[in-house]
Amino acid sequence: MAGGFTDEERMAIREKLISAGYALIEDCGIKKMTIAMVAGSAGVAVGSFYNFFPSKEDFVVALISETEQRAMKKMMAGFSKDGTIALKKFLDVYSENFRPENNFYLRIRLEDWVWLKSHLKGSPYFNTEKDLEKFEFMRPRIKGIRKDIDPGVVTNFIKSIYAMYQNRDTLFEGSLQTNVDLIFDTLYRYMKA
Repeated sequence: MAGGFTDEERMAIREKLISAGYALIEDCGIKKMTIAMVAGSAGVAVGSFYNFFPSKEDFVVALISETEQRAMKKMMAGFSKDGTIALKKFLDVYSENFRPENNFYLRIRLEDWVWLKSHLKGSPYFNTEKDLEKFEFMRPRIKGIRKDIDPGVVTNFIKSIYAMYQNRDTLFEGSLQTNVDLIFDTLYRYMKA
């Protein structure tokens, strides 16, 4: 038991650190967020932070993973007993993840994206091969999808949402959610059989 914490204490502290990380990303961004800031905001010592995460990069990967797990849990709730989901329902559930309140990627600044790309090079993020693997994992589980679908087209539509939010200071921010909804409408028309 690292750090002398019980399993329950470890879970509670980890959750405090994760929550603090999300709040700090909102306040100052990933690039400017420090381990000392995360620990202080969570009410733990900096040394205790290292009992949970070896580095800031590992902590950020945990934040990303946590976000993805929440989204997947919501998605899995929409699956039928045979392990499939209708295309329309899939896109409806998936699109909920593309609201700033549900996806911290949509709240970060361009400088944070640059930081992520430069610091998470060996991770499964920002990797088109991993994007393809995720798509191929989901493809047989989505009912009503066309057979000749190009995974690159689908992935690029999703990445265009992130690109819009990265550059939101040059766009009409009040209209972004409508743009996102239109992208999902276009995805539905492209993907349906």
